[in-house]
Amino acid sequence: MPSYKFKLNALLLAMLASPAFADDAVERGNQSIEKIVVLGEKTEKSLKDVSSSVSVITEEQLKTLQYLSVHDAISEIPNLVVLSGQMPNIRGVSGNGAATGFSGVSGGAKTRVSTITDGVAEPFMADLTGDTGMWDIEQIEVFRGPQSTSNGRNSIGGAMFIKTKDPTFDWQGAARVGYRSESQYIDSAAAISGPLIEDELAFRLSAQHTDGETYANPVIHEANPPGFDLNKLNTDRIRAKLLWEPAAIDGLKAMLSYAKNHERGNTGRQYFSGDDPWKYQPINPRNMDTESDTGSIKLDYRISDNFSVDFLLARMNYNWVMDTYDKDPATEQVVSMEESNTTAETKLHFGLNSELYSGFIGLYYFKRDQDFNSIGGSVYRGDDNSDSKAVFGEFTYNFTDDFRITAGGRVERESQLRNFWMKQPQTPIEDTLDNSKTIKLPKLVLQYDINAETTVSLSGRRGYNAAGAAIGFPENEFYFYDEEYVNAYELGLRTSLDGGNINLSANLFYNDYDGYQATGSARRVINMDKVITYGAEFEASAMVTRDLRLHGGLGLLSSEIKEPGEGYASAKGNELDSAPSMTANLGAQYWLTDQLTFSVSANYVGEYYGDFENTEERVAGDYVLARMSLNYETDNWIFNAFVNNAFDEKAVLSRSPAARNYPDGYAAIVDPRNFGVSVTYQF
Repeated sequence: MPSYKFKLNALLLAMLASPAFADDAVERGNQSIEKIVVLGEKTEKSLKDVSSSVSVITEEQLKTLQYLSVHDAISEIPNLVVLSGQMPNIRGVSGNGAATGFSGVSGGAKTRVSTITDGVAEPFMADLTGDTGMWDIEQIEVFRGPQSTSNGRNSIGGAMFIKTKDPTFDWQGAARVGYRSESQYIDSAAAISGPLIEDELAFRLSAQHTDGETYANPVIHEANPPGFDLNKLNTDRIRAKLLWEPAAIDGLKAMLSYAKNHERGNTGRQYFSGDDPWKYQPINPRNMDTESDTGSIKLDYRISDNFSVDFLLARMNYNWVMDTYDKDPATEQVVSMEESNTTAETKLHFGLNSELYSGFIGLYYFKRDQDFNSIGGSVYRGDDNSDSKAVFGEFTYNFTDDFRITAGGRVERESQLRNFWMKQPQTPIEDTLDNSKTIKLPKLVLQYDINAETTVSLSGRRGYNAAGAAIGFPENEFYFYDEEYVNAYELGLRTSLDGGNINLSANLFYNDYDGYQATGSARRVINMDKVITYGAEFEASAMVTRDLRLHGGLGLLSSEIKEPGEGYASAKGNELDSAPSMTANLGAQYWLTDQLTFSVSANYVGEYYGDFENTEERVAGDYVLARMSLNYETDNWIFNAFVNNAFDEKAVLSRSPAARNYPDGYAAIVDPRNFGVSVTYQF
């Protein structure tokens, strides 16, 4: 790996030594971190003023077809590992956590990393589905480290915030058609926005359809032909927004939103036979059908110069179905889940016009009703009623013009009642998870402006994830596990130099986990007494010349199981799973002309273990993936051509050795080389 480190260091030095081209920074695409607005900490902040380690993916990076899904788009971020069909692992912490696979179905656990779109949390059921399709998105924010103070229990590992585009009071529109090779995707999308009443009422409509064939090569059993297309993957997304800013009520803004998403086909986890994964023969072919309907209303009202209030009310209906295919029809099953949830949140912001203090206080309510059922080879059913109530907020006091302290916290009461029944040859498994707890999650941040360009911060915060239950095999028992906590400490630096031409973000972190919820190779969730992770993230971008922009990132990570707890003494001193010691990315964007741009990037993911037992048979990672694109853009047209995994790297994301049900074992791999083109018209 020394060659990668050398290249990274050389490019970072080149960025920091770059000459001034301030007049062309915006035109040529380098955006100052002072001008990027981050929403994920419940209030609008400049990226330069955010103490958390956060990466922001802007609209500029999302407007072509190069990224097929949200998880494609975030895969190059430092200290982040994207595995097949899972939430991202951040700083060595599994994004799925106890919500993985059947443990998630039987116990109803939430993920460790939350996905929040326009203020509304996305559900998760055993397997990551429903994230294909990228259109009309303004930005994606990825927070590393616990965000429990802002979001509650399912953000102990981090959070992803997706902001879609809002209505405009001038006429705007766009349409895109595109093609991707490896999965034979045809993408078509359109959006229109404009005024209904001048300066008072505006709307936005957007829609996207993808029609694709995945690269899997499933085995068809003649005696039991499948009842669905094993390779098909289709996605439909529709979003509508109505913005009202009444002239008669100064300071009021109301947004009514509706979104419908429907994804069906061969999606989620992709595991291939371990004897040769590049034959692309899936071990468990299935058809996944994920559908959601979300309606919300958001109110913002500026009460006075110093006070404002906002309110969000959202209702979501979510349906998830998995239909499996096997040689023996008796082993096939259909699993379905229906969920309805309600989110309500309000915040009072104060000190908006004060040079001495500022902050907010908020109230939060969430309720989930869920029913699930499985028929066929495995028969089980159950229901779930969960709710969360919280008061949260933060207060910032400016001791001087350059030094300020922010104190924040969250007090949350959460409850879960989940009933589970499963058919067995003799006595069925039947049990109930009944869990309620009140938690306190403090946060403290010290920030100091060294000068107008550079800010440093020191922060400490507490994260939490709830206790739960799951079915354990081969014992065939409904077992329980405890909650987990983390005390997280970070030292951060943000600097924007040369009028925004040079941007640098850095964070050093140390996380101390108590009761860490680990999942071993036996798929059983256990609590470890003490686990630590520490490391650093660095991200930089610079206009090196008028025509050349460079960017890069580096993630360093060390993880150690200090006290594994009773029964797992052999894991003492081991690393966490999916926790590579180094991740990195490098990229360049070169303007051949004012309209024609060539971009190239590469990201490296170091070697990592696939389980906390650190077994050699499960080692994965250690790969480099390269992307290239050519973009021709005028005022109204964007023509784009791209290639992903340009050198057709054959790398393993995760692997499992041979077992009774899988004599060849199985593996998840990186997508093969693929290319695509798209044409976008915009006005």
